[in-house]
Amino acid sequence: MKRVTIQDIARELNLSRNTVSKALRDSDQVSYETKCMVIKKAYEMGYTKLSPAVLKQSGLSTVSDKIKTVVVLLKREISLFWNSIIMGISEELNRCGFKLQLNFISEEDEKNLVLPLDLEEDVSGIIILSVFSQNYIEKILKQNIPTVFLDAPGNVETIAHHSDIVLCEGINSVKAITSDLISRGMKKIGFIGDITYCRTINDRYQGYLKALEEAGIEADNSIIAAHHVKNRYYAAEEVEAALDGFPYIPEAIVCANDDIALDVIRYLKSRGVSVPGDVAVTGYDDIEDLTRAEPFLATVRVPKQRLGRRLVQQLMWRMQYPDFPKEIVIIEVQVIFRESSKKNI
Repeated sequence: MKRVTIQDIARELNLSRNTVSKALRDSDQVSYETKCMVIKKAYEMGYTKLSPAVLKQSGLSTVSDKIKTVVVLLKREISLFWNSIIMGISEELNRCGFKLQLNFISEEDEKNLVLPLDLEEDVSGIIILSVFSQNYIEKILKQNIPTVFLDAPGNVETIAHHSDIVLCEGINSVKAITSDLISRGMKKIGFIGDITYCRTINDRYQGYLKALEEAGIEADNSIIAAHHVKNRYYAAEEVEAALDGFPYIPEAIVCANDDIALDVIRYLKSRGVSVPGDVAVTGYDDIEDLTRAEPFLATVRVPKQRLGRRLVQQLMWRMQYPDFPKEIVIIEVQVIFRESSKKNI
């Protein structure tokens, strides 16, 4: 089914595209009668960008009085990463005339497979920001509500046949940041990140390994902390335990995200190790409040607010075309080189 455009509506009514566009924006430059005609035709044709206010003004209040709801699910994680993403989701849902219902899922509810009460009401779509257990994901999908995931379990196929997935690119970006470390003469390069947690962290690990392989450097498993830990290295004590387990201090440490990288920098500084003087450190996410720390953190910038909007756009598309094949969308990112990676050999 072809998506209805302003040009399609204009053609049906024998009006200019400009007139239709103004009518849909409720412009005073278009008469009330023309506005009603355009909006009613747009509604009949299935145009998806009609705001509730415009619908109501045109006598279509029966469909606009009840604002549709999209539920956003995420874990109770302490991370600044989500703020801008949720802002982008909220702005895009508002633009589409939908209401946002945000639900934080506790470990207990996830373990006991307790879904939010909102899912028992009239919900139009679900956006999942955190990576939940397979059993919890299956229970959500059994609700038969259009769902879009940000990220996915390491075995992405477990949900790829049921829902759309939006991923931030990780292999090439982390490969680039690791290759830059190598170009500066570093060979003893460690990695910290729970690769069992999700697809994107595993991708970042693969990028790290690819850079080493292409440079002819054998990965030293003794300075790699990639196994599963309870808090996925989001807890400072887990990062410290990983570093204490290294037999020597690497020349550089590639971290799966900024939270880990900042804990690494704090730990090294507390031991009298200079960053980047003695050890180069890199992260991923470019969380502004974290990367203000000294030294400025080399990282990978994720367009977080645009990412939130893109999640909503994918959900709106899926709601309109439920029978189309499911999609995995890759969002491009940007490597940001800063002082923390500029160790001189």
